[in-house]
Amino acid sequence: MKKSLGIIGPGYHFEKNILPILKGNKFFKISGILRNKKKNYKRFKTFSEKDFFKKKFDFVYISCPNKLHEKYIIKSLQNNFHVICEKPFLTRDHKLKKILSLSRIKKRLVFEALMYTYHPIFYKIKNLISQKKRGKLRYVISNFRFPSLNKNNNRYQKNLGGGFFYDAAIYLISLENYLFNNINVSVKNIQQLHISKKIDLRGYFFINDIKLKRFYFWGEGQNYTNNLELFFDNSSIFVDKFYSKIKNKSSSIKIFENNKIKVIKIDHKIDHFKEMFDEIGRNYNKDIFQNFHRLKIINQIKLINKFSHNKILD
Repeated sequence: MKKSLGIIGPGYHFEKNILPILKGNKFFKISGILRNKKKNYKRFKTFSEKDFFKKKFDFVYISCPNKLHEKYIIKSLQNNFHVICEKPFLTRDHKLKKILSLSRIKKRLVFEALMYTYHPIFYKIKNLISQKKRGKLRYVISNFRFPSLNKNNNRYQKNLGGGFFYDAAIYLISLENYLFNNINVSVKNIQQLHISKKIDLRGYFFINDIKLKRFYFWGEGQNYTNNLELFFDNSSIFVDKFYSKIKNKSSSIKIFENNKIKVIKIDHKIDHFKEMFDEIGRNYNKDIFQNFHRLKIINQIKLINKFSHNKILD
């Protein structure tokens, strides 16, 4: 039997990427949406906030503005819902202990939706990094940059927890947590700059680590760039569209070594949104799965704290 799923704050991203997957997903069924004055979902039952949290959903998917995540995560756990929340799970650690305690006591999953980590390209890159034949990994360059958005977008609204640090930079920071399994980044080694006009618009991070240097560039008002490049002693690897994929278009990994280029093509039919929901559906009740994602959330918030104490240029 499919698990009932309540939706909080469905916006453009939800309608474009999440809703099509959930319609055909074998594990979940949308059973209700928290009513939004700006949107009318005739296809699904909508509820006031009071009535929404009286429902006995199995799961809740949180897709509202960042500032509201903490409130709805706590209310969901208190009502025995498993929680899937879009990134960033939290923007501060003020109530993190309470959330983790509720999750453990009630044996409920807390999950931060970073879909790119469920794409075959991500798994392949992890495998390539683990191989010894290319020598040591020395440098990493990664970008998530894009043109300016419509000014009505909630990312430009500070009162909703907006800003492009939490939209774009968060992906780059997550590499430390999900790709390199390295949360012990020294603040002393982080050089960074944010360009700000009330909210963080764009910036860079340079992690000046002796063993592995990382150059991360992020934000709006720039040419669209979404890639990852790895430099080893004996070769380099390049991936375009590493974080966000174009639907129905094949992806590839380029390996440059021995004066040759090797291209590894990835099946374009594999959808990382579907892969993520299937993984949750198969494993959400397992202790090892719940503990893994609690730890990833803890680590991600620790990293956010390290990178959010920045020099800001107005």
